Amino acid sequence: MSNAKTVVKRKKGDWRIAVLFLLPSLILLGLFVFWPMVDSIHMSFYDWNPLKGKIFTGLENYQNLLKDKLWWTSLGNTIKYILMNVPPIVIFSIIMCELVLFANNKSEVISKFIRGSFFLPCALSLVATGVAWRYLMGTNYGVINNFLSVLGFEKIGWLTDGKIALGSMAIVTIWRWAGYYMVMVVAGRLEISQEFFEAADLDGANAWHKFVYITLPQLKPVLTYIILMCVIGTFQEFDLVYTMTNGGPGTSTYLTGLTLYKTAFSSLKMGYSCTMAVFIFILSIIISVVQLKLTSDKD
Repeated sequence: MSNAKTVVKRKKGDWRIAVLFLLPSLILLGLFVFWPMVDSIHMSFYDWNPLKGKIFTGLENYQNLLKDKLWWTSLGNTIKYILMNVPPIVIFSIIMCELVLFANNKSEVISKFIRGSFFLPCALSLVATGVAWRYLMGTNYGVINNFLSVLGFEKIGWLTDGKIALGSMAIVTIWRWAGYYMVMVVAGRLEISQEFFEAADLDGANAWHKFVYITLPQLKPVLTYIILMCVIGTFQEFDLVYTMTNGGPGTSTYLTGLTLYKTAFSSLKMGYSCTMAVFIFILSIIISVVQLKLTSDKD
């Protein structure tokens, strides 16, 4: 009995120590994550202008959101943007991973250089990245168009043509994030037991068969996480679109993050912007649940 009491007391002591260590993080999460979320939901029911105060309007903001053409345009653009950048990011992160591992088998120095080159874009500031690419893709004096002119091609309105501006931004997003997610793919790739590949070699499987039937299935949890993070991040995209196009030309590159920002800080409709944030939050949860259901292993 005395030993059992000692074990119980020890478990209680471990639990208290764990809570003590977690307490600072929990306080920060509560202050800067959970409380703002709850407050945003609360303020979405108000007509709140910082200069005039706030008035309770109930579901009026949600009703207005359903009729807001700019909001639905930005939501449609965001979905297009997701389809443009998420699949290539996943594909390039896998390709980069395989190149890094191949180089690692040849030379550690070369492998480090390749890893650094791939990861460098995501170490740069998003604002600096947007400004730099805006000048690179400039229609009249951009480096890319000047190079095309030298080769005899016509100049392209990368950021001034409404039909391709969103695609141009997607190129920058892929360049920016593929190297970041490559690190996760490399970590997942190294966790795959070599016994699978050795058994496949004995069965006479080639490199493609090993990649399709061993590597990809084993990387499924990592790739699912990457897709979720990319989708949620796209709904929150602001820095690149603000610095590169500011939503133009017209509304062709308006994304939900930019629409929310302009509603809050240009139009000073804080309550209405909170409604947009709640909508994005709910939509992100729905997409996450659906994707996890679709990608989960079925018995």
